[in-house]
Amino acid sequence: MSTRSEATRRDDHPFCKVASIDKSRNEDERWEVGGMTQAQFAGGTVDAPRARPEKGQLIRGFTLISALGQPISISDYRGRSNLVLVLAGGDSGNPDLEILTEFAANYGQFREEQAEVLAILQCDRERAVQIAHQTGLPFPLLVDEDGRIHRSAGAVDRSSRPAVAIYVTDAFGEVFAVYRAAEGQTMPSAQQIVKSLSFINMQCPECGHPEWPN
Repeated sequence: MSTRSEATRRDDHPFCKVASIDKSRNEDERWEVGGMTQAQFAGGTVDAPRARPEKGQLIRGFTLISALGQPISISDYRGRSNLVLVLAGGDSGNPDLEILTEFAANYGQFREEQAEVLAILQCDRERAVQIAHQTGLPFPLLVDEDGRIHRSAGAVDRSSRPAVAIYVTDAFGEVFAVYRAAEGQTMPSAQQIVKSLSFINMQCPECGHPEWPN
């Protein structure tokens, strides 16, 4: 069985994890996958094509700058918080921003379920600062100015414009729920998200978790 130390990764695909499959191959050869189940991660056997993470797979970490100018990484929350990632466009009048307002109003319930919300907007930092001031969000607002994270997460439509997407993960990066408007899915209410988080927290506490993918 391949060990964690035998895996190699690269950073050119934010939502992807890369793992070595065949130890006989040159260590410079790498494979990109959209996500991995915990069993695949532990065993080091992955043959899936590059794709977006789905339920039961792992999201790899990434770092973005917040509206406050601070770098925030997914790995900052490793082992500490479940995560609710909300990806949306930052255009003025975008109705998707109402989701952030709803989540802000229910933020206390998210925190009770040991979760943090990260809003990831495709816009420039100046616009992100405006949104942060207008909405008074109690959770971090991150700037994906070049849209790289949105594209990797499937949060763009066929015209490559931002389309809202929501990922709910446990504290170790496993996706428990995913919603993508670009695929015709309806976005969940805050209460639906709270129920998903409650389900995560009911899982077996003795179950082992892999290290957060870097």
